[in-house]
Amino acid sequence: MMPILIFIICLAILIIIHELGHFLVAKKNGIKVEEFGIGLPPRIWGVKKGETIYSINALPFGGFVKIYGENGEHIDEERSFSAKKPGVRAKVLAAGVIMNLIFGIFLLMIGFNIGVPAVVTEETIPNMKDIKLAVLEVQKDSPAELAGLKMGDYILEVFYNNEDKILNPKVEDLQNFTKKYAGKELNLKIERGKEILEIKAVAREGIEAEEKGALGIVISDTGLLKYSFFRSLWEGLKNGLMMFVNVFISLFIFLKSLIVEGQMIGEVAGPVGIVALGSNIVKNGIGYLLQFLATLSIYLSAINLIPFPALDGARIFSILIEKIRGKAIPAKTENLINSIGFVLLMGLFVFVTFNDIMKLVK
Repeated sequence: MMPILIFIICLAILIIIHELGHFLVAKKNGIKVEEFGIGLPPRIWGVKKGETIYSINALPFGGFVKIYGENGEHIDEERSFSAKKPGVRAKVLAAGVIMNLIFGIFLLMIGFNIGVPAVVTEETIPNMKDIKLAVLEVQKDSPAELAGLKMGDYILEVFYNNEDKILNPKVEDLQNFTKKYAGKELNLKIERGKEILEIKAVAREGIEAEEKGALGIVISDTGLLKYSFFRSLWEGLKNGLMMFVNVFISLFIFLKSLIVEGQMIGEVAGPVGIVALGSNIVKNGIGYLLQFLATLSIYLSAINLIPFPALDGARIFSILIEKIRGKAIPAKTENLINSIGFVLLMGLFVFVTFNDIMKLVK
């Protein structure tokens, strides 16, 4: 229960960071902010300082900022969002995206300095420690699944009849061992969280082993990647920006597959799936949690920049159209488009949440 609670709090912080970006830039540009809320209504507690209500709300899922005139109203009032120049409005809208990106990069910098999990490569191995053989995927109905092996386990030792034994095996070691003892029952000593367990699995043999793998697992040599202070700053910045660009491009490919081809929807993880995954990651230590939260924060920044109705990217895109046309899109039209987009997003939200629950039940 505690890992789930910790992760929900961390997830809420990412959303609050996003809203804080909108809040700070709006204030800096003289726009009236009516409320800055932690959590979602109904309101539990609130205090008004100056012109802004600072509130704590009942639903602990992120936060919100209520900006005066954000939906096209009060256009004749100087401190209204709608009355500001296009450039100022674009800065306010982009601030949430930028805050999530900066926060994600910051978390990566910290992670690279204290050590984050990574796959062993020629480039990373000089800066790695605690190298172990990690289970990245377990195939359904495979010898590994039947034996109880799970994604995230580390294989510390493999042996047969207490005779032939390999300590701290690498990928190639395990592959050769399962070929040597195809069809035989092997003992695997594994690390799962803070537990050390021993399981037995019968390696496949023949054509089935060649086609599906001897144990039916995807494995990789992984370890903790740790850099010096100044190197970690550079690696965090570089990896964060690369991740942002890759995610942004991947999202367009995903939307094309989703809208045009109707594919991939079953692979989308919703809030339940993310919390379930995140709570497991919390158990593995701070390095894993930092890396996962950094990735989520950068994903949030990229998702919000997509020009899909109801997202910040769509509103920035409408400001760009306004600059090109020389006049704004009518507020009623823009609000209608954003409302439709919001309904579609909520539909996707409900679908993937249901999908997550079904996966957990199964």
